Amino acid sequence: MTEPVTTTRVAIIGGGIMGAAAQFQLAENGWTDSILFEKAELTSGSTWHAAGQIAHAVGSRIAGWINKTSIATYKQVEAETGQSIGWHEVGGFRIATTDDEVDWMKSIMGVGRLLDLPMELVGPEEVRKGNPFYKVDNVKAAVQTFQDGHIDPSGVTMALAAASRARGAKIQRHNRVLGASRRGDMWLLRTEKGDVAAQHVVIAAGSYANQVGEWFGLRIPSVSCLHHYLVTDTVAEFACRPELPVMRDNSFGGYIRQEQQSGLIGIYEGHVCPTVWQMPEGAPWQAENELFEADYESIGDFLMIALEKMPILAELGIKRVVRGAITHTPDGGMLVGPSGAPNVWLSCGSSIGLAWGGGAGKVLADWMVHGEAEINTRSLDPRRYGAFATDTYIVERTKDEFMRRHDTPCPGKQFESQRPVRRHPLYDRLAAKGAVFGEVAGWERPRFFAETGHVEKIGWGHQPWHALATEEAKATRTRAGVIDLCAFAQFEITGRDAGNLLDRLSANRIPQKDGRISLNHLLTPKGRFETEITVWRMAEDRYFTGSAIARASPDFEWIKSHILPGEDVQMINRSQNWGMLALSGPVSRRILAQLTDVDLGNAEFPWLSGQELSVAGIPCYALRVSFTGELGWELHAPLEHIGALYDALFAVGEAHGLVDLGSYAFNGLRMEKAYRASGELTTDVGPLDVGLERFVVAEGRDFVGKQALLDREPQWQLLYAELHSDDIDIHGGEPVLHNGQVVGLTTSGGFGYTIGKSLGWLFVRAGTPNEGLAVQILNREIPVTIHPDALVDPQNQRPRSEE
Repeated sequence: MTEPVTTTRVAIIGGGIMGAAAQFQLAENGWTDSILFEKAELTSGSTWHAAGQIAHAVGSRIAGWINKTSIATYKQVEAETGQSIGWHEVGGFRIATTDDEVDWMKSIMGVGRLLDLPMELVGPEEVRKGNPFYKVDNVKAAVQTFQDGHIDPSGVTMALAAASRARGAKIQRHNRVLGASRRGDMWLLRTEKGDVAAQHVVIAAGSYANQVGEWFGLRIPSVSCLHHYLVTDTVAEFACRPELPVMRDNSFGGYIRQEQQSGLIGIYEGHVCPTVWQMPEGAPWQAENELFEADYESIGDFLMIALEKMPILAELGIKRVVRGAITHTPDGGMLVGPSGAPNVWLSCGSSIGLAWGGGAGKVLADWMVHGEAEINTRSLDPRRYGAFATDTYIVERTKDEFMRRHDTPCPGKQFESQRPVRRHPLYDRLAAKGAVFGEVAGWERPRFFAETGHVEKIGWGHQPWHALATEEAKATRTRAGVIDLCAFAQFEITGRDAGNLLDRLSANRIPQKDGRISLNHLLTPKGRFETEITVWRMAEDRYFTGSAIARASPDFEWIKSHILPGEDVQMINRSQNWGMLALSGPVSRRILAQLTDVDLGNAEFPWLSGQELSVAGIPCYALRVSFTGELGWELHAPLEHIGALYDALFAVGEAHGLVDLGSYAFNGLRMEKAYRASGELTTDVGPLDVGLERFVVAEGRDFVGKQALLDREPQWQLLYAELHSDDIDIHGGEPVLHNGQVVGLTTSGGFGYTIGKSLGWLFVRAGTPNEGLAVQILNREIPVTIHPDALVDPQNQRPRSEE
């Protein structure tokens, strides 16, 4: 007789902090019908051996929000259940010993102010007072925090589990999930104790995520890296005094804190990243409470620096070494959200599980239950990795991330491993002309052009490349520039119902005439931004779309998932084998006219239209749009023809003063025109929050998210600002102040090179006065002036030019 199949709304695979927190947050949101499967005991993977620090002194709003939410969640479940979480609210110091680190400390102060996290920027004497055993000879500054600390990994996981059970959720220990298959609209999980049918599956499997993901057709970019921490013998001086704060110091790549009456030293080696259980095989199923032999040769130099920093520990013995596997990802961010497989969600790839677990669980639960989270989720979205992320890339780039974990995260910082990941035909040409590249979703895009071999200097303030970007921008405004935008999401959508599909996804109408182009925002059911795309109607049953390359995979999946049964729609993703050059500037028509027989005048080729044509004999899709705000065309073609297309443009264009345009200058031109970009179109806001009402056509039609969009009163307003500074620009994520009070944050910015002004976008609470505003950058309050329109060509005449 066949055993009956258990059914559940959500099956969670993995009983560490990430799985336990996800289950609790789902139950807190009303989804109590869940089963968490753990093959052994709760925490027996990586959670149990974690050092358990949770910091407030972090470098981004999302990281600060996650950590703050985790602490609040853990305190909540302790109060509810009576299960101790072992929380030590001892505060901490993040130490700066270089000028760049001092700037980072100042930047962190902005995060603290945004999130109301108590912290102070202090000098060496305050550090000495807080920890009299710490050597402060080369300390230049530090951020002191007061309401963070460290936690007991097992205690907090058990508290979460108890709170979940109290809400009706179920936990099955010693029951390994063996595999999965799709059955209708459910997932059938095979477990050691029978089959379970689940509507949703959450992969919170830590070091096992790779092989679990394969059951669902997923490549999960997560690698198990080995991390040491050491516990010293008893420190007599720790007796009869308050517990020391947690010390974080990049000079030895780690942290020091008090563990009962001993010292605890954690180290991330900056020269090597030992990994285990490499993908795709993953961790052995029999592994349980696994630890690895210490490698003193690897950590020796870093350990010596740590002991010099805290000499009181130097003469003591080491009574315990913990070297365990912790998951990391290629960019250091965790994987939280939809996986790309139907109703399969990820909560894994977390290198700081105790700090991130509670906040990650809330993001995931909000996304699953309500369709959105209260904070922008782009940096957590597992779909941010594209086809370029091969197994080799994932492992090698993750090693790079581990080793550079304690580098100062200056603006402009990049990883160097595996580059160039993708090498299209223009790369060598541009490199020979002095291109200094930035990596964009596996592609190389020029940031600026200098002498061959130039190395970019990075930092918060204006850098030497500022003058080079100014030349590129001014040449484009007065003559013409061409930028390599081969890293671009390009889809062809065809079929009888293609137009209906795009129209019901778009807040704006799609083009009604062949050849026309529109800007369209695809919204979530809650009326927030899913993505922004350009739609070119090639024919009644044929459309071409363009969007940011980082959205190539999720955008394609989003559109495809809305094709209704029986609809005639076909989709082709050209993002990996097509490229694009953007030609813009007042003489761009003269250049292009010498390479094509098509009439490029306004009558035959108007602004916001596209045509299939030949340029120097190369078939192209030419779209008359421009993100610089000048007359211009996007030229889309197969990658194998991009090199010849580029050569043809310069063969003709040099006589007209054509220049190469890098992304820094490109961004500056964008800011001069007050164009919004991905920093403004985030998952926590919608078109009415960012002043894009003109791209919402609601009357007489329906679209995804329409009612939610119209029913919600905008809570934010987006302001276009001039920053009164001549040495630093807005980077995004800085606090916006009104009379000293936080009223919002910046989203993106840059220098307007052709007008000599620093510009940025500010999100402020609805109703905030436009006067008296300032932005906090590096702990300075810099005043801003709000402008109602673009500072260059506010009437938008240049893109329509007939010249």
